[in-house]
Amino acid sequence: MVPARVWLSGGEIAGDNLRYDAARMNTRMIAHRGGSGLRVENTLAAFGNAIDLGADGAELDVHLSRDRQVVVHHDDALNAAYCRHVNGDWIRENERLPLSTLSYAEMQAYEIGAPRPGTDYARQFDQIVPVEGQRIPLLRDVIRLAKVRSSRFLLVVEIKTPMLDAERRPWVQLVDETLAVIEEQDFRDRAILCSFDWGSLLYAKQRSPDLAIWFTTPPLSWFGDAPPPQADVPPDEKELQALRAAYDSGNAPWFAGFDPRRFAGGYPEAVAAAGGNAWFPYHRDCTRETCSDLARRGLDSAAWSANLRDRQELARLIRAGTGYLVLDYPDVDLNAIAADGGEFA
Repeated sequence: MVPARVWLSGGEIAGDNLRYDAARMNTRMIAHRGGSGLRVENTLAAFGNAIDLGADGAELDVHLSRDRQVVVHHDDALNAAYCRHVNGDWIRENERLPLSTLSYAEMQAYEIGAPRPGTDYARQFDQIVPVEGQRIPLLRDVIRLAKVRSSRFLLVVEIKTPMLDAERRPWVQLVDETLAVIEEQDFRDRAILCSFDWGSLLYAKQRSPDLAIWFTTPPLSWFGDAPPPQADVPPDEKELQALRAAYDSGNAPWFAGFDPRRFAGGYPEAVAAAGGNAWFPYHRDCTRETCSDLARRGLDSAAWSANLRDRQELARLIRAGTGYLVLDYPDVDLNAIAADGGEFA
């Protein structure tokens, strides 16, 4: 299980690198994709930087290579926004090879330490510090880094799988291999699995009952009648309509039989019934009411974001009692935000 917070007599939470004042805040910082606002996402440089900054952990994404190695990368193919050949040439869109077609050794022919100039990625994450020599890492290597550099740093491992493919159970091998790496590295107490496909988490829990699982959801506006606001990072129109059609059918496959609409208590009750440890919604869907409802059920609360830098929104999430904030900027001072209520200095 995830280690409990350590309370000191003075009302503080102790960690390797920082101390939270519990009178103001009881929220943990998780670096989204390792802190993709400061280093290129899912690189060892990002995870090391998050540890140096005193984050409580990092979220990351896993896939299988052709030779069944568990690799850490957000997309299921090489990302042209930061992937280049070792000679410095940026890959073209038609070179975005699926990770499943590449061996781990073949992936090492690509450098991923800097954003490609002029891309949306570079414009969105304009504070990234380039780091030379970065390659797509193995989950095993990220765990080893966390173990060497910290005694408490958590890893929230996202099982990447398309929500609409849930009925095909495409994640079985990925979950099996991910659990094998976690066991091999003796990291079960500091690992959390999350996924938008709840079936993958139920399967993982069957295989490893003590492992913590967080039930992730996309922005709930994706499933409303109106167009989702751009702040809710909607997918392209074709995918959005396919997701809405599956949801409206009343049998959305990604809920794996635990559709929150069938529970009087909504998402908190559904997650509790499924045996989850936390609900992990988009930050705009995380409220004081949902955090309280989760806490009453003995569950934790977490919220993920997309390039969130709004101090007032961060303050709202802290005041709501969110247990974990998964942010692209692990250098943000949550203590200061909690103290000033989100006002800019």
